[in-house]
Amino acid sequence: MHTKKRNKVKKQLQKLLLQIKTSSLLMLLMAISSVADATEIQASMKVSPQQCVAMRQGQACYVSVELSWQVDIPGNYCLYSSGNPKALNCWVNTTTGELKKSFDSKVNVEFSLRRQHESLSVASAVVKMAWVHKKKGQPRKSWRIF
Repeated sequence: MHTKKRNKVKKQLQKLLLQIKTSSLLMLLMAISSVADATEIQASMKVSPQQCVAMRQGQACYVSVELSWQVDIPGNYCLYSSGNPKALNCWVNTTTGELKKSFDSKVNVEFSLRRQHESLSVASAVVKMAWVHKKKGQPRKSWRIF
């Protein structure tokens, strides 16, 4: 009688493990399919100018950029810039978009296009910062021993 109970419990545990494995596999497949959906979108983005020049390293660079993007699947898309969690602009049920934006920055600025309410980027472009004069190290002393 004791072995019958043990066998019954063993079968219940095996069923439970099978259900857990099946659920885990289904969740993994759903995650993979959502990533595959985001990567299936063919997209391109252009930014002009691609570089912003300031006089000295560390100074803010002021620039007005023109962004344009295109995707092959119509949808709701939003444009974001690095360091800003809020969307610069969103477009509804479209495959193309343009935006003119002025900004100032001391570091490179990356623009990314995402489907609305998603975090994966479908296209991106960068405005790189450059300087006419780079910062030098410590200033030399006016006197030396040797």
